[in-house]
Amino acid sequence: MQSPRKQGLTTLVVVAAVVVLTAVTIGAWKYQSKDTSTATNKQINHPAAQINHPAASAEPRRACAPGASEGDGPAAAGTAQRLTDVMQRAGELLRVRGAAWGPQVATGTQLSASEAFELAASVPGDATAVEMEWLRQAQRDGVYDDPNRSLETIVRHIESTTITDGDLLDHLGQNWPAIVNTVGDVAAIGFDDYVDQVRASPPMRSAAALDLRSQLRVKAVASGLKEQWDRSQELVGVYFQECSSDAAMRRDPSVPVADYIQDWDLAEALVRDAVAAAFFAGSSGDDLERINVLERGLQIVQTPDDVERDDSLTRSVQPNENLHPDDAALLELEEPSLDDE
Repeated sequence: MQSPRKQGLTTLVVVAAVVVLTAVTIGAWKYQSKDTSTATNKQINHPAAQINHPAASAEPRRACAPGASEGDGPAAAGTAQRLTDVMQRAGELLRVRGAAWGPQVATGTQLSASEAFELAASVPGDATAVEMEWLRQAQRDGVYDDPNRSLETIVRHIESTTITDGDLLDHLGQNWPAIVNTVGDVAAIGFDDYVDQVRASPPMRSAAALDLRSQLRVKAVASGLKEQWDRSQELVGVYFQECSSDAAMRRDPSVPVADYIQDWDLAEALVRDAVAAAFFAGSSGDDLERINVLERGLQIVQTPDDVERDDSLTRSVQPNENLHPDDAALLELEEPSLDDE
């Protein structure tokens, strides 16, 4: 990963790099159903099956647009079953419409894996959660161990993958429902509208937020939950990487990119804080105080009229704080040498 000279460029390059990596790792495979002529006539009980391959648009992509929350949506089943249904619908979409390495190389009705998950989901945030869980299981099952793996094998793996409460426990820790709901509540607002709310919000974030989040990560690592903690934060990161990349393609060219990036960084940091709080929901003592501070920022953005003004709060986000700590440390080591060139 190349390290840029300025914070704004750092974030933009990181977003672009992760989007490319996601396309290669998750969507980088191509499969065309053997029975295309008959399969395309098959009916799928989901409106997304009728959507043509997306083109450049002023509207946000489906996963980044506003939508009904879980409580208002049509799915009455539990979260794990709902996510399994999304997984299986995605597999069926890939069979019916054909699959491509990515949107850039798709032809006709073909979909990438990411697009299939997105079109199969009806609850905001589900597409990201399903995609991340599928990738975890695919890696666990050795799907990516064989460099000569067949594309048919990958499609079959999606079709056969189920998501249980135990899977979500392994993926995100014991408070996975609170984590999934936190991301889903933000996704239901819609990326553009949520960022607008952050932009219009009064100061809402503790200056110590990153330190508090780091303290909770230390506790998670000490408790043997490092992978679950990192994956819960990655769930936030993937949603924002996808949607900020989409928004960058639609931005007003008269507004400096750095202005957008500043808003996106703060918007993401607030959700990362809230997910960190959700990871340790139900804790007591010092942890409870940390949780209250970390979840307050997002609460103020969502219900600003219900919170008294606090002059100690800020709108600040530190350079690279939305990156994994290892990546942030690497960038901080590399940037000075580049600045001196």
